[in-house]
Amino acid sequence: MADNTPAAKASPEGDAKDPVILVLAFAATGHTVPLAQITQHLVQRGYDMYFLGGTEFQRSIEATGATFIPLGGLCDTWIRDWLPVHGLGTGLAVIPSIMNLLAISLPSIVDSLMRALSLVREKEPGREVVLMSEVAIAGGVAALRLGAPLPDGYSKPPKSLGINIVPPLWTSMDHNDLWFNIPYDPNQDRKVNVLIAKLAREGIHKGAWDATKYMLEAVSVFKPMESLFGEHGKMIDHRPWDINFACHDKTLQMCIPSLEYPISDWPPNFAFGGTLPPKAWRTANFVFPDWFEKVREHSAKDVTSPARRKIVAVAQGTLAIDWENVLIPTIQGLSGRDDILVVAILCVKNATLEGRLSAPLADNVIVVDYFPYDAVIEHADVFVSNGSYGVFSHCVAHGVPMVLSGHTEDKIALGMRGEYAGFAVNLGMEQQTPEAFEKGVDTILDNPKFKTRAMQLRAEAEEFDALGTVERELRALF
Repeated sequence: MADNTPAAKASPEGDAKDPVILVLAFAATGHTVPLAQITQHLVQRGYDMYFLGGTEFQRSIEATGATFIPLGGLCDTWIRDWLPVHGLGTGLAVIPSIMNLLAISLPSIVDSLMRALSLVREKEPGREVVLMSEVAIAGGVAALRLGAPLPDGYSKPPKSLGINIVPPLWTSMDHNDLWFNIPYDPNQDRKVNVLIAKLAREGIHKGAWDATKYMLEAVSVFKPMESLFGEHGKMIDHRPWDINFACHDKTLQMCIPSLEYPISDWPPNFAFGGTLPPKAWRTANFVFPDWFEKVREHSAKDVTSPARRKIVAVAQGTLAIDWENVLIPTIQGLSGRDDILVVAILCVKNATLEGRLSAPLADNVIVVDYFPYDAVIEHADVFVSNGSYGVFSHCVAHGVPMVLSGHTEDKIALGMRGEYAGFAVNLGMEQQTPEAFEKGVDTILDNPKFKTRAMQLRAEAEEFDALGTVERELRALF
C-alpha cells in the first residue's frame, strides 16, 4: 500500500558523515530540470552531490552546485541521433517506441553509471554512495539489482531512490494504463486487465521485452526481469519499463495523490513524492521584456478590474514542437477576442511562427520564442497544453486550470489524469480544431469549479512539501 502521508518537517542538514549522492537523469529537458531542482535544494541543505546527466545540460547542472559527470553513448545523444530517425510515435505506438529506446540505450546507460560510480569512489574513498535516479534512466540501477558486475570498490549495489516525473511505469491490475485514451474505471474487472496485459506482452510489447532482455544479457545480466516484480509478476504480465520503477529501495511518484488513480497494487517500494514547487527562475540580471507589462496589466491576480482581459497561456514543451497540434489552433480559436489575452510560448530559442499562420497576429496575441513558464502561469487564468508532466505540475503549483490535448509520449495519460483530478478539460488525443480549443477555454472561464479545484490541488501540494519528502526518503536510505 502506498504511503500517502505528507512529509514531516525536513531532516537535519547533511554533513560530512552522510553518504555521497549520485544523481542520474535522462538526457531530456523535462527529465533533467526536475532532478536539477531537487539537487539544488539538497546542495543548499549541505549534501555532497554528483550529477550524471546529458552533456548539453552541463552548465545548468553545475549551476546547482553538484559535480557534473557526462553521460556517454546513445543515452546522451538520443535526441540528436535516434529521435529524428525513429520518432516516438503516437497512440498505441508510443509505449513500444519508448520502451525500445530505453532498451537500445541500456548498454550506454549501464556503462555511464559504472563509470560514474568509479569516479565517485575515486574522489570519495571510504564514503557510502546512494543513488537518486530519475526513473527513465534507471535501467542501470535495474541492471545492478539483477546482478550486473559491480565496479571496483563496491561489494554490493548502492541503495537507490527513484524519482518518477512521468505517469507511473507500473502495470496495475486495477487499471491497465496503456498511456492511451482509456478512462479510469473503479469497477473494471481485473480479469480484463490481466488479459489486456497478456495480449500486450505477446503483441505490441513483445519486441521491446525481447530487446530489453537481450540488452541486459549484453551487460552480463541473466537474472529474469520478472524477479523485480515479486509475487505481483505472477499475477499480471508486466511491461519491460516496469523494471525501472520497481528496482529502487523507494520510488517516489512526483505528484500528490489527488492527481493519480486510486490503485491498490502499487509495488511495495512506492510512495507519493508530492508535486514539485515552482522553481526559482529569476536571475539577478533578468530583465522583463516590454510585452510583459500587458500580462501584469491583465493578471489573474487582479480579478476585480472590469477592463481586465483573461490571460490564456499556451505551450507544447520542448519535444513535441509541431505547433499545428495545439499552439496554432489555440491562437486561431482565440484570435481577436476582446476579453482574452493569449501568450503563446514556442519553447525554442529564436523560433518564430513566420509563414505558419494564415493571417497576421491579432492584437490580443503575444508570441514569444522562449520564456520561463512560471513567470506567465502565475498571472494566467487558463493554460493550454499538450500535457507535459512539467507544465502539468507547474499549473498545479500555481492553482491554474488547464485545457489538455496531446497524442505523443505521456501526453494522452496526462490529459486523462487532469480530467480525473477535476481541474482540466481534456480534449483527447485526436487533432482538435480552433473551435474546440476556444470551447475548452470558455468551459473553464465560464465554470468556477475548475479554478476552485485547481486551488484545492495547490493547497494539497503545498501541504505535501515535495522537496522535504524527497530529503526525508533519501535520508531513510542512509
